[in-house]
Amino acid sequence: MPSADEILQKMKALQAQREESIEPLVGILAQRSELLDQLAALEEPYGRAYVAAEVGGWTPDELAKMGAEEPAKRPRARSRRSRAAARKAEERTSAAASEGASPAGTIPAQDGAAADEATAVSTATA
Repeated sequence: MPSADEILQKMKALQAQREESIEPLVGILAQRSELLDQLAALEEPYGRAYVAAEVGGWTPDELAKMGAEEPAKRPRARSRRSRAAARKAEERTSAAASEGASPAGTIPAQDGAAADEATAVSTATA
């Protein structure tokens, strides 16, 4: 029967073979990770360049024929109005709406008030 030292020697030999066999994969994994990071960093400028080409008159079909795939994320379009201008327009709209409305129109009728008003109107017209 083998001794503990002999068993450990065999285990270390097997482990060394395993470590040796994984080294190429580890190197490729590190390189792959680096390349994926570089690719991710190019996504935004690629999207802007693609849109600029479309604005310049190139169609998506023409770009595809040249090997330019449509970007995964398109750049966000900027609003033509500034936020301050949008707020001012909103304020003007709400101010105009409140000028034309009667404050009494927003007060709900109380019990019997609608009936009293209807009676007063019918009496006045009679």
